[in-house]
Amino acid sequence: MIQGFHRPESVEEAVAIRREKGNSACFLAGGFFINSPKNKETYVDAVSLEKVGLSEIGIGKDDVIIGACATLQRIVDNRDLPPVIRQAAGFQPARHFRTQITIGGDIASRREDSFTAAALMAMNATAQTAESGDMSVSDYVLGDCDDLLLSITVPRDTHRCCGLFRQTRSARGPLLLNAAVGLSRDGDAAPVVVVSGAGMGLTRLTAVETMLPHADVETIERTAAEAAPFGTHWLGSVEFLKHLCGVAVADCAIACL
Repeated sequence: MIQGFHRPESVEEAVAIRREKGNSACFLAGGFFINSPKNKETYVDAVSLEKVGLSEIGIGKDDVIIGACATLQRIVDNRDLPPVIRQAAGFQPARHFRTQITIGGDIASRREDSFTAAALMAMNATAQTAESGDMSVSDYVLGDCDDLLLSITVPRDTHRCCGLFRQTRSARGPLLLNAAVGLSRDGDAAPVVVVSGAGMGLTRLTAVETMLPHADVETIERTAAEAAPFGTHWLGSVEFLKHLCGVAVADCAIACL
């Protein structure tokens, strides 16, 4: 239960409060995930980011910079952003939720049904943090860093392409599978394949990454199905989930070729 609510006016002040309060404190932007019934964490102090800023979106020639407090709705509405990032933000079907969810919260929550994390990982996006500097979104999500996210830098479409897949049980039902495949257009960065869903957290399929972009569709599909670490889940059998994963990853890879 939140007992203390803090309103810092700078990044430095926000970080200092969090450091003082320790693991019992959380950063609060839109509050969508912290207030969700699915959230099992218990916090005593909330550090509001309302007055800190971090919501600007900057458009450059080679990349775009998205403030961590930018909402999914702002991302969907901004036509200067890479289409794949707008598509990922639009995976949240409800506009009133998109106006509350921030891209920073969507990444930092590390949920299997994150709307943007897989796409950002596949796009080789970089996270700017308050204390640890720059790191890839992939390293942030798959690691244990809990630093305050400041912004996300995403390469423009001219440098990297990405295919996305998302399947839920119903329009607003639980996630069956989320998949993203990213390939470099100029060959200067390695392929990235990310999947999650049905009890499996965000996971990179390195066995598939090593064979792209030259493997045939059947090989990609078979390897992805074998590599996906699904367990028993009420949403479907392991065989079904692996089959779905294989087909989805292959389709995403085709979209990049």
